[in-house]
Amino acid sequence: MPNRGPTSDGCAVVVGQWREGQGHAPTPYAEAVRTAGGTPVIFSVFDLPDHQIPDGMEFHELLEPDDGSVLDGACGLLLPGGGDIDPASYGQSRHERTHDLNERRDAFERTLLSRALEADMPVLAICHGMQMLNIQLGGTLDQHLIDVPTRIDHDRGYPTPDPIHGMRVKERSLLAAALGAPKVEVNSHHHQGLGKVADLLEEVAWADDGVLEGVVSTAHMWVVGVQWHPEVMTGDDHQLNLFRAFVEATRAYQEREAREAS
Repeated sequence: MPNRGPTSDGCAVVVGQWREGQGHAPTPYAEAVRTAGGTPVIFSVFDLPDHQIPDGMEFHELLEPDDGSVLDGACGLLLPGGGDIDPASYGQSRHERTHDLNERRDAFERTLLSRALEADMPVLAICHGMQMLNIQLGGTLDQHLIDVPTRIDHDRGYPTPDPIHGMRVKERSLLAAALGAPKVEVNSHHHQGLGKVADLLEEVAWADDGVLEGVVSTAHMWVVGVQWHPEVMTGDDHQLNLFRAFVEATRAYQEREAREAS
């Protein structure tokens, strides 16, 4: 498909993934946005297998990593989970357990994040996405959490709807308001986490072992990063509430843009 923005006004751009050596459609993330009342559109720098695209959902593939025009007409950006990010991008050498890097995807996400943040567009960044958000704003990663033996094993296979551990959320924070509760149970599928947290991000949620699970930007209207995988837990109202809050933020952004254009 040609490199262009979404044809649906008011949509949320969902970035395509790279998994197991091939392009992968971020279907659970897009479906979560749609279940919450939003209009997701998938954009990928890779070829996407057709059978992975949900019926009736717009998608674009084989884009160039520096093509920021895909956000034209959009009102939100969702960065999904995925492989690790090259440690060279945050000034570190590669840990022996760092794996599944793909610079093409990372470059695309950096392009879109830069433009979205400059425009103060709502951003929901999940797992790999939260890590990319932190790096984009000047932070670093802990490349292998289990190196500290007192921590929970957060790397539990593919994400499932089943909770793995509890999570405490800062009261009256943007994330607590989105979830609708200061304590929730979450799943877990990540071997990395945030190291140095970027100055523009506020820490707002923690696992039972203290691993950071949620951040929000202090410089933007609605930019949220979460380390767990709410996209497969939307049968739980608290988890679906996060996507509802994201969709509500995209609508507010669209209305603001329309006012400024009039």
